[in-house]
Amino acid sequence: MLRYAALLLILLSANPLWAQEIYGLEFASKNISQEDRTSLDLFPAKPLPVKNSFRLSFDVSFLPFFKSNFGYIVRLLDDKQQNIDLIYNMHTRAFDLVTGNCFSGISFKINSNSLYHRWNNIVLDFNLLQHSVSVTVNNRLIGTVTNPVINCREVDISFGVNSRKGRKTFDLPPMRLKDIQVFKQGNLKHHWPLNELQGNYAHDVIARQTAAVKNPVWIQPASKQWRMEDSVVIKGQAAVTLDQSNEIVFVTSTDSIYQFSPFHHKITATALQTAHNMPPGIRAFYEPGQQQLLHIFPDQQLASTYDTSNKSWSRSFSQGAVTTYWHASMFYSPFDSAIYTLGGYGDFNYKNEVQRFSPRSGQWEKIGTAGDFFTPRYLSATGTNKAGDSAFIIGGYGSLTGDQLLNPHALYDLLVFDVKRRTFKKIYQLPEPEETFVFANNLVINTDKEEYYALTFPNDRMKSSLQLIRGSLRHPVYKKVAASIPYRFYDIQSSAYLFYCPQNDKLVAVTLFTDTKTAGTTVKIYTILFSPYGLAVPVSMPLLPPYIIRLIWCISIGFGLFLVFTTISWFRNRRSAAAIPVPAPVPPEPKEERAADSPAKGTPAIATAINLFGPFTVLDAEGNDISRSFTPLLKELFLLLYLHTEMGKGGISSERINELLWPGRAAKDAKNNRSVNFVKLKSLLDRVGNYSLCKENDRWILQLDPETIPTDLKNFLECNDPIRMAAILNKGGFLPETEYEWLDKFKATIASDSIQALLQQLEKSASLPDDIVSICNAVLLSDPLCEEAIYYKCKALINMKQHASAKKIYTDFTKAYQNLYGESFDKPYSEMIDQAIAVP
Repeated sequence: MLRYAALLLILLSANPLWAQEIYGLEFASKNISQEDRTSLDLFPAKPLPVKNSFRLSFDVSFLPFFKSNFGYIVRLLDDKQQNIDLIYNMHTRAFDLVTGNCFSGISFKINSNSLYHRWNNIVLDFNLLQHSVSVTVNNRLIGTVTNPVINCREVDISFGVNSRKGRKTFDLPPMRLKDIQVFKQGNLKHHWPLNELQGNYAHDVIARQTAAVKNPVWIQPASKQWRMEDSVVIKGQAAVTLDQSNEIVFVTSTDSIYQFSPFHHKITATALQTAHNMPPGIRAFYEPGQQQLLHIFPDQQLASTYDTSNKSWSRSFSQGAVTTYWHASMFYSPFDSAIYTLGGYGDFNYKNEVQRFSPRSGQWEKIGTAGDFFTPRYLSATGTNKAGDSAFIIGGYGSLTGDQLLNPHALYDLLVFDVKRRTFKKIYQLPEPEETFVFANNLVINTDKEEYYALTFPNDRMKSSLQLIRGSLRHPVYKKVAASIPYRFYDIQSSAYLFYCPQNDKLVAVTLFTDTKTAGTTVKIYTILFSPYGLAVPVSMPLLPPYIIRLIWCISIGFGLFLVFTTISWFRNRRSAAAIPVPAPVPPEPKEERAADSPAKGTPAIATAINLFGPFTVLDAEGNDISRSFTPLLKELFLLLYLHTEMGKGGISSERINELLWPGRAAKDAKNNRSVNFVKLKSLLDRVGNYSLCKENDRWILQLDPETIPTDLKNFLECNDPIRMAAILNKGGFLPETEYEWLDKFKATIASDSIQALLQQLEKSASLPDDIVSICNAVLLSDPLCEEAIYYKCKALINMKQHASAKKIYTDFTKAYQNLYGESFDKPYSEMIDQAIAVP
């Protein structure tokens, strides 16, 4: 008991952490002269003395978008001038270990997502007595090789460029390094974190050994200071948007289209064929569904499309028009392929309208909403979850009535708008800050970590500044991140936007200010390093104000001291010690588990399958249905592992599993439960076929062997035939009887991807009527009110002489439409079947 009391005091003394800092050394490498490339020499004065064995460990990541990654990661030179190199081979796209003048035989690959966007730990373990070296990557042993070259008494270690006489190398990959460690006989002797802010030296926190760096690019300041990439003054009004897939920022003006790529660090311009009128307050939007650049003007419910081939816009806007939807929030939902506009300001009124625009049909509508009250506002920030079916809206400036004369004030609430149900739900209210602030356009949402990033600024001054903050989607807390950006603010002349470019590991901030005297707009573009390394770090945030935390600490420490003295007294006065039962051992959590080997040759192959479309079904290797053996807990555990591997591509962390399956449980209890259920799940999968369950980069990966465990989800994801895709969907939809909150994003992804592919097939008009009906049925499973699917299905049925069935389909559709929207469908049956839909 005394032990637990002491432990309580230790825990109470721990400080809460917000996040691990981003740090490391970036190597300048490609497209520059040799003398400007980066080198890191760990022992510039004299070599490292070694005896018997030593180990070199470091974390590495490559920079994306370079055509070539060839070069030396690290070179070791011994006292006999013999080299051991780790290089990246572009021919095989793999890492090779070189010993002397030949390849050692050790070669490995790192998947691109991990290689470019996560830290990867590489360990070279040298046994000088046996003349061997072992290579371990991300806790996975790659191999061991023996070579006479591995025999030395001292060694020089350099990364990147090697300038040592007689052994110079200038080729290196565009890489980042951190946490270089050297062990001797298993003990840590040197550690260079590479967390410097400036200078040409890296400091060893263990032995004070200073490493020499030439042409360094330190990562830590790049993650704390915004860099102004470019600034340009353009004619007239301007609007900004991001092509997320290509990570190109578009700035539109009356006579040109400007583009900015974080990789090239500069703005380029393309002149229009003819000038294009842009009313003040017009918005630009890149619509990913049809990959088109749009101008949107909610006041007139008009949109104009940019034609890249003709360098012109499809529509011009009225001269003299001015928006009454200043600083409205906008987002795109792949769930229904529509652009939504929320709120805005104009004519002395704040808006709480929600407008929906469908680029596919060109239709606008003001939709009715339900749920919590959405206070009229502008200057709020909005971002969507991964599935795109929910939008988070935070803060702004407005009033309860919408009237600017009736107590306008800053808002600090976080709401979520459900696209499917068209409802608002308030999540929390931030505490009122000492200094009022509002938000720039766009939230960057990290759904997995349930956090957001946003730009805030005081709106009560013209000489304002933008401040990046990081906040929780669950709790009313946030923290300032990085330095501020100067921002000239006047609401009808300026605007600011925040974008995330994950392939470039950058946040991009864009500011606009229109000078009414010169009729020109100044565009400034800033970037800051914003890496998934940082996103991957768990956040531990204080959920209460600091003074409350301090009060709780005082009470807790007092209680802890009371507990200590009580325990000491209890020990002094106890007369007998009670026997403490030993708990049953918990099976250890597997580091890497694999199923048994494949059946011996000559054994007849037995069809096995896991079906996720329609009823959840699992067949074992003998063809027996073992679905009922999957308890609700085991079923959810299996789906968490498999879907986050197959569709999420990155696996799922232990912390996330604990949070979803055992919320509120102590970490130790949750780990025990997880270990026990992993064993149960493995015993079931062993009966089905071959698989791999392993942990990579602190995330669990479940891979099913497609030969012994074919799944209909795998077939669906790899299917390029819409008719076959429809057949899979028509089994009953994706997990129709399974409802988890976390599962919604996967269902939405499958629904949106399948609807888009199937509707494209219908537009080709090359399918038989039976196939058209099948495709339409598949679309209607995901979207029962899809008008296109109803049109095509009725027409196909008519071609099949099934007029009564076609009429019933239309009647059922109009009833459902009336129940959902509260209004009649506007096309009569006769008009619908007469539409020019080419069906054989």
